[in-house]
Amino acid sequence: MASRLSFNQGVYDMRKLLLLAAVAAMVPASAQAVSIVNGSFEMATVNPGGGFVTLGNGDASITGWIVGGLGIDYIGGYWQPADGKRSIDLSGNNKGSISQLLSGLTVGKEYTVNFSLAGNPDGGSASKLAVVSDGGSQADGYFFVQAGNTKPNMGWTREQFKFIATGTTANLTFSATKFDAFGPALDNVSLGGVPEPSTWALMIVGFGVVGGAMRRRNATRTTVRFA
Repeated sequence: MASRLSFNQGVYDMRKLLLLAAVAAMVPASAQAVSIVNGSFEMATVNPGGGFVTLGNGDASITGWIVGGLGIDYIGGYWQPADGKRSIDLSGNNKGSISQLLSGLTVGKEYTVNFSLAGNPDGGSASKLAVVSDGGSQADGYFFVQAGNTKPNMGWTREQFKFIATGTTANLTFSATKFDAFGPALDNVSLGGVPEPSTWALMIVGFGVVGGAMRRRNATRTTVRFA
């Protein structure tokens, strides 16, 4: 009995190691190294409370982010966030921006930035436009149609921006484009995307190894049982 338990424990330990190897193969090294800091804007040295606070150019109160342009509004309980308790109005008293320096990028690799977009409903039904850029020549514009959305129900939409790294760092920037105080609303920023073909291949090999180990374990169990 002791011999059988020792053997089965050894097979179990090997199975765990193989499973961990397969999981590691599922996550590219570059994906492990790069992430957005404070993507839902929950951490800051200022507290917007149940309303909001206006932050000017160069302000670094929101952890991981720098305010640019003509300032932003840091939103607390003033309206419904997409995630957590806080979000951003990209126009403070006028059009502004917010940026974060990404590091650990792989040159030539494509990255996907996911984010939630809405609009300040205090500005009426006008459409809101935000520009997302990696800090270089790669940029895109995103419309949010302000039609019947309210502060309790902001109508957040999930958007994606893709860029190819031209260096090991990139300055990710979200900007408002209209000269007014009722800008695009931003929340829940993250990096993600579909694994590369090489990663899928590693996943298949990893799970194949685990599956083979499980079959061998079952076959060995049968041999031991009837010996």
